[in-house]
Amino acid sequence: MKKFYCLSGIPRAGNTILSCILNQNPNIAVSANSLVSETLFKLEKWKETDTAFQNFPDERSYNSMTKSIIPSYYSEWEQDYILDRSTWGTPDNYKLLQKYSPNEIKIICLVRDVAEVVSSFIDWSDRNPDNYINKGTNNGSILEKCEFLVHPHGQLIKGVLSTKHLEEIDPERNNHILVDYQDLVDNPQLQLERIYNFLDISHFKHNLKNIKQFKVNGLNYDDSVVGKNLHKVRPNKIEKRVYRTEIPQYILDKCKEFNVWK
Repeated sequence: MKKFYCLSGIPRAGNTILSCILNQNPNIAVSANSLVSETLFKLEKWKETDTAFQNFPDERSYNSMTKSIIPSYYSEWEQDYILDRSTWGTPDNYKLLQKYSPNEIKIICLVRDVAEVVSSFIDWSDRNPDNYINKGTNNGSILEKCEFLVHPHGQLIKGVLSTKHLEEIDPERNNHILVDYQDLVDNPQLQLERIYNFLDISHFKHNLKNIKQFKVNGLNYDDSVVGKNLHKVRPNKIEKRVYRTEIPQYILDKCKEFNVWK
C-alpha cells in the first residue's frame, strides 16, 4: 500500500534539488508543485456554497469521493512512497490533510533565510528576464519586485505561513521535520539520513555527483509558464550562489520577521 507524505516550506530553499535527489530512489516519488491540496480546497469551498449539495447534503457520498482523491491521483505512480509538494502546513490545508490523508501525517518542511530567498528570486529574474516577477511588476524596480515577492498572498509568504503554523501546532515536531537550506548545502548526506529516519524508510545510496534535472511520472517542468530555468539544478554540486543585488533595508527588516523558525 502506498504511503502519502508531504514536502512543504519556503520556495528557493532547495525543494527542486532535494526532489531530484530523492527521486533517484526508485521507491520514492516527489511530485512537482501539486494540484492535490488546491483540488481538495476548492471542493470544500464548493460544498459550502453549492445549492444542490445544500438541498441534498449527502455527506457520506461526498466524503467517500474526497477521500479517494489522493489515492486516485497517485494510483498510476509505481513508487511506494509519494511526497506531494504543496503548502500543506497552512491552517486550511492542514485541516484537509487531517481529514483526507490516507495515512499518518509527515511533512518535510524546507526553510531558508527569507532575505536570501528574495535575493535568489531577484537574481534569477535578472538572469532570465521573461519571468512572472517581471511580468507581475511590469519590469519594475528592485523595490517593486521585492514588494511583489513578499505580498501576503504570494507563494513565498504562503510558504512562511505554512511553516509558522506547523511550528505552532506541532512544537515537538512529531509530524514535521525542518530542513534548513544551509544545512542541506553544507552536509546533504546528513539531511538525507534525517529525512529517511523521519519517514521511516530504508536508506538509499544517492549519487550527489550526478544529479539529473527534475523528472517524475515521465514529465518535466515546463518553465516557459513561469520563467526559464526556475527549476534548473546544477548536476554535479550543491552550493549557494553569491547574490550581489542590494535589497532595500526595509525589505530586509521585514524578511527577518518572516524567519519564524529561528
